[in-house]
Parts: sequence; structure tokens; C-alpha cells
Amino acid sequence: MSRYLLFQLYAPLVSWGTAAVGEVRHTDAIPTRSALLGLLAAALGISREREEYLNQFNQHYCFAVLPLSSREQWLRDYHTTQVPRENKKRRYFTRREELTQAPQEVGTMLSSREYRCDAYYLVAVSAESDAPEDLETLAQALRKPVFPLYLGRKACPLALPLAPRILEGHLADVFRAGEKQLEQDLALLYLPAQPLALCYWEGMAEGVEVMESRQRNDRPISRQRWQFGTRMQYSGKYRRDA
Repeated sequence: MSRYLLFQLYAPLVSWGTAAVGEVRHTDAIPTRSALLGLLAAALGISREREEYLNQFNQHYCFAVLPLSSREQWLRDYHTTQVPRENKKRRYFTRREELTQAPQEVGTMLSSREYRCDAYYLVAVSAESDAPEDLETLAQALRKPVFPLYLGRKACPLALPLAPRILEGHLADVFRAGEKQLEQDLALLYLPAQPLALCYWEGMAEGVEVMESRQRNDRPISRQRWQFGTRMQYSGKYRRDA
């Protein structure tokens, strides 16, 4: 039996960044580990400058994700961004200053950014015994976050409360409990059509049959250098009516 912090994620638009090559910024189908850790850190009020503490924080939690939306769609947005040429001798303190102090050095970058529309997820978090913050502290932070929370990009604010709660049991039992609540509260977003539910997790999971494993490159190593390491992610199914 394990203890989990279970919470929901929903927004009209979400974007879970993957490796970016060229002008297209793809999104994954489910939240990345780095995005979920960033969400918890922002809720706790851990600033990005505290890299040593963030590195410690990032090592002690495991995540499981259950995608549930019955209306999810995919969107690609044509995006333009004004940026100045790189100048290591000059430091800009505001976006306005960046664009107005040297207008002759400002250029335009073109890119296409992917989003998922009406995506809904249940996320279960487990903590190691030596984790810097226990699950109760994380739950309270998600109820009253210090920094604004968004789902992948700042253009993707939350559209529903996170509704965190602590549950005990096997991972499959925790997700079943979450789904039962959804059947009453979010019928427009959630419409279970299959007796089996597909979820994703890292580490150990009880009550779920492993179907596939794959290596992902979304484990934060250094926020300042924007470096990521690999981890193993598993996927499998459990019975909703068990």
C-alpha cells in the first residue's frame, strides 16, 4: 500500500514540450516530468534561481498520469516572436526595454507551436521518505500556490481547481477513486467508454499491468543550463470496474 497525492489538470490549451528541432515546437500527449515538477515548485514558491535546492527537490518524487478527456483535440499555432540579436555586453531588465532600446537589432523568429485542446488528466504523486516536502505540504501548496500556475506555457492557465487530496492504496485503486468523483463533477469532459484505462507512470506501481516501457528525456538536471536527463516511463492498463 502506498500514499499518493492525487490532483487534476485541465485547461482549454496545454503544451507539454518535447525535444525541439527546427521551427516546430511539438507537444507530448501527457505531462512531462519537468512540467509536473515545475508545477509543484511554483506552487511551493521555489524560485528558479535556487538551483541547488531544485536539484534536490527533483529527485524525490514519482509521477503517474491518467489521461481522461473524451473531447481532446490537437492544434498547431503559427507563432512570431520579436527578439534582439545576442549581445553579451548588454543586459535587458524588461521586455519593453529589450524591444525599444535597440530597435535596429530586433528581428523576428518564426515558429509553429503545438497544443492539445480540452485535455484532462489525473496526476498521482508519491514521495520518498527523505523528500524535502511531504505530500500534505504539496497538497496545501496546490490549494494556495505562491506563483501562478500554468500547463506547459504561460499562455495555458488552469481552467479548474487542482482539487488535491491524499489517498492510500494501489495506483489503480487511487485512479479508480479519482474517476468515480469525475463521473459526477465533469461529465462534459469525461466519458469513459472502455472497461480498461491506460495510464503512465515511473518507478513502482501496483495494480497495473505493464504493457510498454520507453526512455524519456524530460528529467531536469540544470534549470540554468537547460539540461535534461533520461528516465524510464511505463504504460499499462487496469480495469475500471475491479
